[in-house]
Amino acid sequence: MGKEVIGILVVGLLIATILPVGSAIDQSTEASQLEITLKGGMGITAFVKNTGTTDLENATISIVVDGPGIIWGTQKTTGPYLDIKAGKTQILKSPVLGFGPADIEFTVDTTTQTASGKVLLWFVYGVK
Repeated sequence: MGKEVIGILVVGLLIATILPVGSAIDQSTEASQLEITLKGGMGITAFVKNTGTTDLENATISIVVDGPGIIWGTQKTTGPYLDIKAGKTQILKSPVLGFGPADIEFTVDTTTQTASGKVLLWFVYGVK
């Protein structure tokens, strides 16, 4: 009976060393989640909220405004890097100059929000 117990302990020890332990998973690599809301007004205003549990650092920003209207200024802008702490919101403004309908594409890292609106000189309205 002693040999059987030792054999079971050895097999149990081997299995325990091979199987991963659930608490050993590194949860610090969780990706941040972003919500982007676009508004009009004097140019385009983007509200970027980090709904994740980790801070976002050095995120790249890209803003593209084009369409059938006449758009000068912010046709394609790749801006500075963005840092957003977990649970916080950053407000970004981008000037626009033009006339007529416009398509707006705002990207932070891999999260993209698109909208359309109308431009009257530097004022953007009807953003949906």
